[in-house]
Amino acid sequence: MEETLKGSFWAAQDENLKHFGEINVSTRDKKYEVTIYGSFPLFERQYRDINFHDDIPCLYGFTKERGYVTLIGLKIKGATVTPATGEHSAFRNLHQLSFRQVITGVRTFEVSSKINRLSVSAQFLSGWTKTDPIRQKLVEEKKDGDGKPSQIYELYDIDPVSICFEEGRCTFYDYISTQHKFDINNLNIQQVNCFYFEFDDDLSIEKLYVFLKRFREFYSMLCGINLGLNTISFRDAEDFTYDYEFDLNIFNDHYSSIRSRMRIVSLEKMASGNYLRDFFINYDQFRLPLLYLMDYLNSDRSDYMGYIQPFVSAMEVIYNKFFRDIDEQANAINPKLKEILDKYQFAPKHRQFLTNAKLAKSYRDLHLKDKLIRLITYSPKLIKLVKDPNVFVQKILDLRHYLVHEVDKPHTDLSLLNSRIALGQHIVQMKVVIEYHLLLLMGLEQDVEEKIDLTMPNFVHFDIR
Repeated sequence: MEETLKGSFWAAQDENLKHFGEINVSTRDKKYEVTIYGSFPLFERQYRDINFHDDIPCLYGFTKERGYVTLIGLKIKGATVTPATGEHSAFRNLHQLSFRQVITGVRTFEVSSKINRLSVSAQFLSGWTKTDPIRQKLVEEKKDGDGKPSQIYELYDIDPVSICFEEGRCTFYDYISTQHKFDINNLNIQQVNCFYFEFDDDLSIEKLYVFLKRFREFYSMLCGINLGLNTISFRDAEDFTYDYEFDLNIFNDHYSSIRSRMRIVSLEKMASGNYLRDFFINYDQFRLPLLYLMDYLNSDRSDYMGYIQPFVSAMEVIYNKFFRDIDEQANAINPKLKEILDKYQFAPKHRQFLTNAKLAKSYRDLHLKDKLIRLITYSPKLIKLVKDPNVFVQKILDLRHYLVHEVDKPHTDLSLLNSRIALGQHIVQMKVVIEYHLLLLMGLEQDVEEKIDLTMPNFVHFDIR
């Protein structure tokens, strides 16, 4: 999607000072910029002193196409200087800024406002329901002598689905939207799906952003692919409605649909369980591995090498948090130590000393390789995915060691270093392993085992021979 909006813009501190500007949005090029032809007091600092990592709270504007717009999370990208202006930004005649979100409505949105109701329509949400709310039937009645039976369409409401949610109420709606076009005597009928949230405590705009980010992560995990949130409408405490464009760069138009059976959890099962509630409650426990996974999904995957270290770290974090205690309680020991104890005849006290002594810690604890293998061998499907867990993990760790230490050890397998296809396949397989265990942490063990190889695009990688 590419769009250019032209209008006047002003800062919150002074509505009377307005400048002409242009908003340029391109989801294809990931370009979300606004160009201001002029300067605001907000920019009136020495240009070299501006911290480029600090967001400018917001800018307001009015365009013919969208009405009132509020731009959130702006960062100065550059400026054009008129001759002999010196360093002071007040004399610069053009500023270019990126922005994170845009809010449109019948008036400007005050950043300090509180939000209590939210309607979210996500990509491929309609594929989650099987019921068609539009009934069509033919009536065997001849009209005007043309001999053709007339068609009758019946519209009926579908009962909303209540979903357990910790911070308030969540309801899934599947309803009919109609629009009359009297100029051509036409009635447009379409099915609309959305999640509707009502919060116990009002949210600020920043908390809304965090909530939407986490909800998109939750929905993406259930569908097995990175998804965007299409249409978001929210109401503030004064009951004014705004449209909020979230994550404009996430749009998977190359997928035609995601059928219900290709999702980890059905809508009915989601309504009967606590998956959404538990995800938000336990979010901090798997925040880091989920961050690495979403960073990969949000990228263009042009450089697979950059995901070796993050994915290894994600897998180690998952093991340390959720498998280490289990293995220790089962008295699991490092395979190398077990090999030593089996090979040599130690007295019982010496065996106990070797197992417990601090000097033997490197033997007693599982090594990184053993941790990664443990995650893979947890499921027969993951073993099938990588074929040989030992060889798979050894190739990954050899490459990681070489990239970190720049040392080519004897017997090191660096075959992935010069093969982008093989490296890409290994990275995708690591992605599936991480995704599998994150879904386990969401309480979906049975569903994951049944469907991890069916979701898009995982079924492609499980089918590789």
